[in-house]
Amino acid sequence: MEIKKIEPKAYEKSIFPGISFDIEISYRKYQEAIVGISGWLETDDEKIIAEIKEEKETIGYREIGARESYFDKEFKEDVYKTTLLALLDRRALSHIEKKRRENRKKDVGLILNLNVKTINSSAVIFQVYSINPEKIGIKKVDVKIDSGEAYTERELLISGYNPEYSSSQRNRWILSGDGRPVFLAISGQQLKEKTQIPSSDWINDYAPKLELGEYFIVEIPKGQKVIEEAWKYIEKAEECFRTWNIKGVYVNCREAGSLLDETIKGKFKKNSFVYKERWGRTYGKFEGAASLGLHLEDIKKNKQRYPSEDIRIGKADAEHILIVTKALIKYAEELLQEGR
Repeated sequence: MEIKKIEPKAYEKSIFPGISFDIEISYRKYQEAIVGISGWLETDDEKIIAEIKEEKETIGYREIGARESYFDKEFKEDVYKTTLLALLDRRALSHIEKKRRENRKKDVGLILNLNVKTINSSAVIFQVYSINPEKIGIKKVDVKIDSGEAYTERELLISGYNPEYSSSQRNRWILSGDGRPVFLAISGQQLKEKTQIPSSDWINDYAPKLELGEYFIVEIPKGQKVIEEAWKYIEKAEECFRTWNIKGVYVNCREAGSLLDETIKGKFKKNSFVYKERWGRTYGKFEGAASLGLHLEDIKKNKQRYPSEDIRIGKADAEHILIVTKALIKYAEELLQEGR
């Protein structure tokens, strides 16, 4: 028994974020029957993040057979198809994102650790055939049944032989568990398989459906320490965004902007055209937007200006400032490259 195929998808039939897995498992037809699957979903560092269950209770017709007959050729590999479901909480999603950022290609690595419950057959058939006793020189005999009546029209049962198979000599039971009276058993097997969700699929297909927000993708040249430090602030801001800490998003985005401003000033000097006009005009607008989350209390003090219920920020504001900050990092990087 082994996992042949895994196809992950964002699950949309639940109010909770979730991932479903269309899965195929090979098994030996008639030798075993899969009756249930459960287990754990892990990240590629083998940390458990969710319980796995079948989306629907196992239904359908399952058959178990007995070996050592003409039908042995039917005992062959077959495929069990089902859909597994893992519902994810915020901590699980945050850990997935953390591991994804550490991945070289920003892919999501997951591990399915499954417990597969099966009914297994050890039944074997002792091959017998009926024959008229007179054909082998035995006269018919009276055979009594439970009612006490006697019948003479009875046939004998004899062992048969076929070169394609042969019954064992372990016993003369018509049906046995390979020499024992037990011929059915319930058992479990553990199957473990890795699966990968490409970064582009995670960003475009999974993130919106899992309520992680939309992603704004920019290409940032690597190697500049200032950019690495600025992106650390962005990572912190994204972590705050996933836990609905709107103020934390603004704080980290503003810190990233301040870091970039000091770096551009140090590179081009504060009276240069690059710093005063090109960067200055752009950063000035950013600074005003990024400071909004930190000045709400000051704005509330001026009660005559706005109704108090209007003085608030939400998800849309935080998402916007994240996108703008990432664009600002890209712009600063390109200015630094020009100044080399």
